[in-house]
Amino acid sequence: MALSQSPPPFFYQGVSGRTRLFIAVLCSVGLMQIDRHLELTSPLRQGLSVLLHPIVELLQLPRDMTHVVLSAVRSAHEMQREIDDLKQKQVADAARLVGLARLEAENASLRGLLELRARINKPTVVAEFQAAQRDPFANRIIINQGTDRGLTVGDPVLSSDGVIGQVSRAYPLTSEVRLVSDEQLIVPVFLPRVGVRAIAQGLGGQDTFELQYVNLAADIHVGDKIITSGLDGRYPPGLPVGEVISIIPGREGQFPRVLAKPAVSIADHQQLLVIRHQP
Repeated sequence: MALSQSPPPFFYQGVSGRTRLFIAVLCSVGLMQIDRHLELTSPLRQGLSVLLHPIVELLQLPRDMTHVVLSAVRSAHEMQREIDDLKQKQVADAARLVGLARLEAENASLRGLLELRARINKPTVVAEFQAAQRDPFANRIIINQGTDRGLTVGDPVLSSDGVIGQVSRAYPLTSEVRLVSDEQLIVPVFLPRVGVRAIAQGLGGQDTFELQYVNLAADIHVGDKIITSGLDGRYPPGLPVGEVISIIPGREGQFPRVLAKPAVSIADHQQLLVIRHQP
């Protein structure tokens, strides 16, 4: 017996299911067309949208919060990366500025040495400061020129700003230089303002030296310039040696104690000039 798609006559009741489905479809299409032209359900949709708006916003809240958090994290990472880039750039710029300042200082020092070399009618050797000796009782440095360039003990060492000191030991490739503030170095000097000669001797570990055998009647003031007198035949006359910083009057019949600071700080000069001694 073949299966029939319609119910048997015993169960037949009214219009068939297909007919009812077709009628429902036609009614739906008709209502949709009527609503399209007349907008009969528009107030209902608007009312439902107002009622459902809080629910929709509540359901979208996790998504919005996630978006806000991700945006904040992304912005923080980007800002930190920009800060790191700016710091690296600042460090690089600072290094370049320091390098430029060092080059400018070295160029100025070399120009001064060339001018000084032209004024001195003696053989000279250009040397570089290498290191300072770690001796609290002596102010001495090491330069990179020695006996291979003809340096000997007693050779004056100058910078573009004035007197540095004197070679105390000469090695084949390096030399030890005793600074003006070393107590074992004595330099004949001259105070041009008052026209007085004296002897400059260092005070050891202090960055100062003392003027000895100063004329008792000399009207010396703080700030007076001190230059080489040239009486020893080693230092050319007129080179800056230092400046008076303190005057301690002596007792009756005694020399006053005149303290001075060197005109040159070795920390500010890399290039030096050594005058070779001619017997």
